[in-house]
Amino acid sequence: MSKDKLDEALQDTLNYLIRVGDATSQLFNVTVLFGENANESVSGRAYRMSDSSKGWKFTRAALDFVLNDDHCETAYLNDVARAAKTLNDSKKKNKK
Repeated sequence: MSKDKLDEALQDTLNYLIRVGDATSQLFNVTVLFGENANESVSGRAYRMSDSSKGWKFTRAALDFVLNDDHCETAYLNDVARAAKTLNDSKKKNKK
């Protein structure tokens, strides 16, 4: 296997694992934390709620410490981007 093919396979695997992690976080957010938005990750919710709740502020700080600085903000922006893509795709479909 060439280096390019190996790099591509590794990147595909990493992207898959990230999607599984996102889905797992969304499932945990809804089933365990009783979140209302099935498309919101725990990290994204922690970022969104950190200004209005001490618990979410602590959760955001802990996740950012463990995963990396600004993880929760990045997760929130990814949640928003996925929502915008879904809306954009639905507008395109409705125009047909």
